[in-house]
Amino acid sequence: MNTGFFPLTDRTLLAFSGPDAARYLNGQLSIDTTRLASLAARTACLLDAKGRLCAHLHLWRDTDRFILEIPTPRLEEIQARLERYIIADDVTISELPPTPSFHIFGRPAPAGAISSNRLGIPGHDTPATPADLPQATPEDIERLRIIHGIPAWNHELTPSTLPQEARLETTSIDFDKGCYVGQEIVSRLKSVAHVNKRLHGFRGPLPHPLPEGCTLHTESTSPAGRLTSAIRHFDIAQTIALGYLNRAFESADHFHVRDPQGRPIGDVTRHPFPIP
Repeated sequence: MNTGFFPLTDRTLLAFSGPDAARYLNGQLSIDTTRLASLAARTACLLDAKGRLCAHLHLWRDTDRFILEIPTPRLEEIQARLERYIIADDVTISELPPTPSFHIFGRPAPAGAISSNRLGIPGHDTPATPADLPQATPEDIERLRIIHGIPAWNHELTPSTLPQEARLETTSIDFDKGCYVGQEIVSRLKSVAHVNKRLHGFRGPLPHPLPEGCTLHTESTSPAGRLTSAIRHFDIAQTIALGYLNRAFESADHFHVRDPQGRPIGDVTRHPFPIP
């Protein structure tokens, strides 16, 4: 499925306006807000002082204001984190009224739409209901994000995650921008060129649904890593999965999978993104 749409739900849009809005957001997020093109969304990391994730968010510029998309269940938590650092900044945060919106993937953004990449496939967000495209099911969306290595909160992303572990440095970090909360740790990890674990893609004939907490193993008795998300592939009778590999095992391509009780349940092969 290379083209389709789905409704955008469970999200709240916060507008940041005022003379200091760009400078303030630059001090909070991992991307350079001054480089944002109008109506072109980017993902950004909101970090704590130890460089670990508070949230992974979408941000875009709309004329003279910035719009930050926040998962509604986490609105209070994330908004409190953002407002904690407003001291003498001339910036106003306002919640926008909810309106229907859809993400269309596999088609370029027309005039007035917000270009975005939510599943590893270029697309756009629009309030108009698509009439000539298939609607992606939740399973379709999950397959596409796993195929393209898009990490999700509470699966690949948690408050203990470092951005480089989830490969977010390729899309959600500008290393040549000004200071922001957590930047020192992120920059240090770049300079030493590695983290202790890293997100990878896997494929193999595993049972479905896969139990949570499955681990990856070579012939060593120590776990090589763990799986974080899994679903049946679109076209083949195999399971595709995301998971973290410990750095010491990144030279291996084939792994045994064990369930949380340590019982063997199948084998997988590591694949680059997009997972074939």
